Amino acid sequence: MTKNTTIPISPLLNSRFSPKDFLQEPVSQEHYKLLFEAARWSPSSYNRQPWFYYYALQNTPGFETLAKSLVEGNAWAKKAPLLILGCYIDSDAHGKNAYAQYDLGQSTFSLVIQAQELGYYSHQMGGFDKEKAKTMLQLPSEHIPHVMIAIGKIANVETHDGNRTRKEILAQKIA
Repeated sequence: MTKNTTIPISPLLNSRFSPKDFLQEPVSQEHYKLLFEAARWSPSSYNRQPWFYYYALQNTPGFETLAKSLVEGNAWAKKAPLLILGCYIDSDAHGKNAYAQYDLGQSTFSLVIQAQELGYYSHQMGGFDKEKAKTMLQLPSEHIPHVMIAIGKIANVETHDGNRTRKEILAQKIA
């Protein structure tokens, strides 16, 4: 699925979208390791790398734990073969990190684009109970849940909402 962009962009970016319907085909260990390797090499402010991911494959107790934290509107994600919880680390030995959430976003985008290159689609969600996830997983206090990501092969490209409008003006040259 490609979009009609005003200027040609990378095919990986052009074909990216967030489906809600995944095949029940597992993500291989080799592939999910590649996703985290891509995330690992993301840029971060002062190279602090303030991100950490927890993941679980479908039909495992860990997956059920992650799935329990999803809000009702994201129940469809329970059918994805891989769920990932992305956390940011807001302070470390260098003190408070004002860019931790931004850096997690960059790392997550690297993970998502790597998934796309491998033939997977991903759907990032904020619709989950962050405190419930933190409590059920007994996360370290410095790991702050921020995003849940469903990953898998797309089941039906026709069921996606690919016609969402995009803002037309998003940048202005400063004279």
